[in-house]
Amino acid sequence: MAHILTRPPGGYPPDVQRRPRPRRRTLLVGLLVLALVAGLVVAGVWWWRRADRTPLQEALQHAPQDARRVAFTDWVQVRRSVGADLGDDPDRDAVEAMTAEAYDADLSPVSSTEEAAGALQEIYGFGPGTAQWELYTQSPKGAAMVLRPPEGTDFDVLAGNLRRAGYDAPSGGGPEGTWDGGIDLVSSLDPTLTPALQYVALLPDQGLVVSSDTRAYATSTAKVARGDGTPVSDVAGVADVAGRLGATVNAMLWTGDFVCEDLSMATAAEEEQQLAEGLVDEVGGVNPLAGFAMGMDPRRTLHVVAHYEDDDRAREDLRARAELVVGETPGRGGGRVADDFELTRSRAVGPDVLLDLRPREPDGFVLSSLYEGPLVFATC
Repeated sequence: MAHILTRPPGGYPPDVQRRPRPRRRTLLVGLLVLALVAGLVVAGVWWWRRADRTPLQEALQHAPQDARRVAFTDWVQVRRSVGADLGDDPDRDAVEAMTAEAYDADLSPVSSTEEAAGALQEIYGFGPGTAQWELYTQSPKGAAMVLRPPEGTDFDVLAGNLRRAGYDAPSGGGPEGTWDGGIDLVSSLDPTLTPALQYVALLPDQGLVVSSDTRAYATSTAKVARGDGTPVSDVAGVADVAGRLGATVNAMLWTGDFVCEDLSMATAAEEEQQLAEGLVDEVGGVNPLAGFAMGMDPRRTLHVVAHYEDDDRAREDLRARAELVVGETPGRGGGRVADDFELTRSRAVGPDVLLDLRPREPDGFVLSSLYEGPLVFATC
């Protein structure tokens, strides 16, 4: 027998009175309001996460997981430091004048685009003259640049620039995707351009430009930049190390123990290597590194972060690293780091040793000189 729900005699009790069904229009409006609220919540979370990060931390979320060495330049801070307000569409001369000042002030030593800044702005419509920041990532699989142009950039205009320059457009008709150039095209456009601009990926939704000297690596890096792959910021220790550097004008970061290879004493002469080993022995030896970074702030202070597997190793190494960082510099022409720098602060915070170095002279290139090895204080 079928069970039929009927209205009981005398009607429903007051506590179970049926509510009138909302009209379709009312229901639709309610759903739209909920969708709008949800969208605002998502946008708010996105804004909060981005606002809570330094430009370096943000940039690292767009670099591939396999990056071993990452170079970062905050072009907003660079232009501010040299007093350059270039506007939205600066000419080549203005851009090159700005980068010349930045070079003289040692503000842009790790940029992959500095020498081609004028050509980039003139031909491509982006570059150091207007960019917010630039990141150059290197790995065993390839190298790529990730650049954030200014807010409000019209990516259709950038696509038009690439098309006029001779790049082959991606399928789909829109600006998004990887544009194919090749070494012959890039070298014919301007002698200052590097092979890293052979393949350019435009990401309008993320507000990013990616380029590489191979199509495969440009495409794979763009995938990470879109949020569809694992970024280097997820590698153990990377986010913490970047956070320790704060709002740097420029920075170099090495993941894992790659610093042991990249800045090692292996490139020095045999007698210099022996001297370095003796210096390390004198301070009682050091623990292996699990990450390393150096970054310069707008006040020309160099911040060094040595990352370890745990807090104990960092505390054990604090004194040794502090002594090595101001000691002799075998393999670098003699002298001591303390001749050029004052160690203003040293401390262990969690699994990190933090060293702050301030140059004794107000100008020169002593800061960027430490971005290249061999460095005994970066030994493993």
